[in-house]
Amino acid sequence: ENMKTKLFINANNIVKSEKMKRSNSTTTTLVSDGFDEEYDASAIRAEFKSYQYILPKPHILLQEQLSLETLREMIQLSNNKIDMPRFLKYECEGGVKPHHALCALLLEECTRDAPKERDGELICMWIGSWMVRALSFGFLQRQRNLPAEIIREQFNRIAHIIPSGLVCNNSKFLRDKIRNSGLPVPNFFLDQEDAKQFPPHIAMLVVLLDGEEESDYMGHIIYTTAWFLLSFVALILRLVLEVIGGAGAIWGGSEVFYLRNAENAEQCRAASIAVGVFCFVRFVVLNAPQHEDEGDILGPAGPWSLRVPARIRAVTNHPFHLFARARRSNKTSEKSDEDNLSIY
Repeated sequence: ENMKTKLFINANNIVKSEKMKRSNSTTTTLVSDGFDEEYDASAIRAEFKSYQYILPKPHILLQEQLSLETLREMIQLSNNKIDMPRFLKYECEGGVKPHHALCALLLEECTRDAPKERDGELICMWIGSWMVRALSFGFLQRQRNLPAEIIREQFNRIAHIIPSGLVCNNSKFLRDKIRNSGLPVPNFFLDQEDAKQFPPHIAMLVVLLDGEEESDYMGHIIYTTAWFLLSFVALILRLVLEVIGGAGAIWGGSEVFYLRNAENAEQCRAASIAVGVFCFVRFVVLNAPQHEDEGDILGPAGPWSLRVPARIRAVTNHPFHLFARARRSNKTSEKSDEDNLSIY
């Protein structure tokens, strides 16, 4: 499974130290009140097989953000009789909350061995990652643009602090615990009023679809090349307009207003170059990735979570962010980034 291979290579490294501390204290099995059947990642995947065919593509799920009620109605109206998944059931029906099911699924992925990656793909990922790091002198790393990758990465950062008694905790409890640990709250755990938030049940369905290789089209060479060219052209245009244009404005403006002549041409040239340098510094400040950019600068789950017009606008506004992102400064995250190079 190509996509799962890319995404799980770093799984054990992320939680290795915490796994030794927690041992068997952290469970990925959920048991709701009045319902004794175990609900783990295997059960979630088995359920998923029954209703997978009625789901739209992952990027449509993210863009439309179908509600729980809409998904329930889709299943009820399907031609084949499908048992309602437990994360879509009400509490009185023995259901579990979507963020509980998402935690169970992703925690199980974090604690299992990752399958081996294809040698050719692994080499390409290493080359791309090290090129970004080398050209940026280690300050940047290659960007992740696929929704499932972003969801898994955001969860992996906080996986070691997820409490064991998940069914006793609500989403606010998880948010508070994450914030109190000084970690960024994943977008799918944010409050519904937050503009960066997308529902945890959508995040879970995207991950499940990715596990069935239904998001492979997002990484297709045609899509990748098209968006690469768009962002590259946008970056060059911004460089021309914001840097060369600024320097040229001084040179041309001095002639328009009869300030430049043969005697002071060199002084005007020096002034143009100086303004160009300031414009370049401004260009770097505005376009270089920052730690604060992570979250939704290209969409809450990457550019694919935006509709095409909004995606084009986001990429043209922040073209460099499609290529690279800032490396996290804390030691744990840096180690995780080094271990994740194979994913890039």
